[in-house]
Amino acid sequence: MTLRSKAQIILGAVLLAALLLLDVMFTGFLVDSADQTDRERMERNLSRTYLTLKGEERMLSAIAGNWAYSDKAWDFMTGANPDYPNIYMNRAVLTEIGVSSLIFLDNDGKAVFYRDYSSPDDESSPESEIEAFSGEGGAEFLRNIPEDGASGVIMKGGEPILFAVKRIRRSNKGGAEAGSLIATMALSPKMIQIISNSLDFTFAIVPVTPKEKEMELPGRRLDNDPSSSYIRGSALVRDYTGAPAFWITCVSPNVDIREAKRRLQMLFLALGAAAAAVVFLFGLFMKEQVTARLVRLRHEVETIRGDGGDTYGVTVDKKRDEIAELQRTLNDSIAFFEFRQGEKNRVDDITLSVYKRFSEAGSRLCMKTLEDIATVFWREDDRASRSAVLRGACEARKFAAYLGMEEEELVYIYTGSLFAKMGMITLPHSLLYKKTPLSPAEEREYKKYPIRTKDLMNGVELLRPAASIAYSWNESWDGSGFPRRISGSSIPLGARIYAVVEEWNELTRPWPGRVLPDKDDVTAALRAKAGSRLDPHIVEKFIEYLHGGE
Repeated sequence: MTLRSKAQIILGAVLLAALLLLDVMFTGFLVDSADQTDRERMERNLSRTYLTLKGEERMLSAIAGNWAYSDKAWDFMTGANPDYPNIYMNRAVLTEIGVSSLIFLDNDGKAVFYRDYSSPDDESSPESEIEAFSGEGGAEFLRNIPEDGASGVIMKGGEPILFAVKRIRRSNKGGAEAGSLIATMALSPKMIQIISNSLDFTFAIVPVTPKEKEMELPGRRLDNDPSSSYIRGSALVRDYTGAPAFWITCVSPNVDIREAKRRLQMLFLALGAAAAAVVFLFGLFMKEQVTARLVRLRHEVETIRGDGGDTYGVTVDKKRDEIAELQRTLNDSIAFFEFRQGEKNRVDDITLSVYKRFSEAGSRLCMKTLEDIATVFWREDDRASRSAVLRGACEARKFAAYLGMEEEELVYIYTGSLFAKMGMITLPHSLLYKKTPLSPAEEREYKKYPIRTKDLMNGVELLRPAASIAYSWNESWDGSGFPRRISGSSIPLGARIYAVVEEWNELTRPWPGRVLPDKDDVTAALRAKAGSRLDPHIVEKFIEYLHGGE
């Protein structure tokens, strides 16, 4: 067998093996990618469904709190307002949003009154939902409701019920509890269909079987049979006791890769044909570049050896050295690679610089927007209050930085100080800008604004971490403040800092005709309130900060 034939056989075998390996690798990659896509889509659908149900639960908790923290509901439970259900509980909107029932319980956990808001085609009823709590631990749970209430899932037979329970209190959350209120939402087929329409995919609820309750169940289950054209996924939801309650089940079609696989196979068939052509052309090349030259050389040697006459020299082919060519090519490649790497590093440096500038600009824009929002609530003609809000917030941040607080805490101090008085927008203008002393009723109404401030800030994800400052800065060190009358170190540090800064702000902010006090007068005024209204340690630190030249 000639050298050319051996080289063709070896080249053909290598190309065939390489094509088969690439075929298997690409087909496997295609299948794995499709499977991963299916699983990620199913995980995303399950997560969206679970979060949507949690959102319904939080909405139910907000509804329960709205009804429970009401003077009128408290009067009804104490017998002072027996007509309360007929006047205030005919809310058709509750049926529209899916609330099944409102149930009033006394302090022993017994039902005093309930009202059904479920749609006519819903089999859920308040009686059956109360009965669902009669199982193991349910009655004990209703007698020992947490201070801030609770929410979760309870199973009524095979049907899950979302519930939220709140203690019935006065609107200022003061006084003793007059019982508790349960709001429920049955996850009926109609409700599930409504939720499915908002998610753009369909899911089902499957109760946990008695056998499954005895097992260690995973939080997620995915079943993607390669022979099936559908993928099934389930997410476990637990009830209020932590026991498995039901599965959220979704079924969706797999990504169809049959056409892609067919095209991939056609591509490799074409590559196989191309490989056969390469082997044939390689044989021709070898014949031209090696075999023909060796045959010519043999003929020339035989001629020289057998002729015996004039000696003819051997023809020397003027061809380039392949190794030298390879070396030059390799050096060129290395030089090119270094050039490209240098260009990439420069582009990366420019990109990082641009990103940092955009990030800093975004942070400044965010803070400027918060400042505009915090001041827009005040009347256009009350420019003194608007400027005082920004002045107090800036000084609180500087003072907190002087105390050595971290950057993240400084942001919370700043945003909490900006929105510390936001709840005042809910007060009537006649009360907010009243020049004469407030009546007892007006004072009670005024002292509710920290609660409303906290509720408004808790509704905004960006402001939620700073809500405790706005909620507690009116508390006094000796416990005489509002709205909770807490004292000492029970008051959050940020609220104590802002209380001192706000006292300084009121003492020193200018308005027409006012003679501003000097530093000694300010120091004396602050120390006069240390230990009663203000934290004495924070007061001394602030005085030290003021006299330090800030």
